[in-house]
Amino acid sequence: MPLTREFAARIALFHEAAARRLGLNASDVKALRLLGEKAMTAGALADQTGLTGAAATALIDRLERSGYVVRERDKRDRRRVTIRAAPAKLRELDRLYRGLSVDMAALLSKYDSSQFAIIVDYIVKATEALAKQTTKLRDEGRRRRQ
Repeated sequence: MPLTREFAARIALFHEAAARRLGLNASDVKALRLLGEKAMTAGALADQTGLTGAAATALIDRLERSGYVVRERDKRDRRRVTIRAAPAKLRELDRLYRGLSVDMAALLSKYDSSQFAIIVDYIVKATEALAKQTTKLRDEGRRRRQ
């Protein structure tokens, strides 16, 4: 579908432009967006991004060196380490997305509640399809390397 292909490309290009403004790469920004304000283990971040454990560690190391994340030891189990986005850096990232958020809110405000429900349904199902196909591609790649 040409429209879906362009939409997906425009999203990827926006992430890339935001990443360049911050001196990061698009994968780093996507990981930060997935992390948001919650804490997550390196393994959970690897699962969310589809990265190997080593690649997730490298990503976390890059983000920690640039001040975007901090590693926190669990107070009850010192072996457990979680990753959390630095609040000031997360606000900096959010500022880059603010214009897009305003434009998207203005666009969505033009739809009535029944149309909006259809849009939400589409986005939820498209997100699920993306997650499913990402997992499928990742798993197929792992099987080929074995």
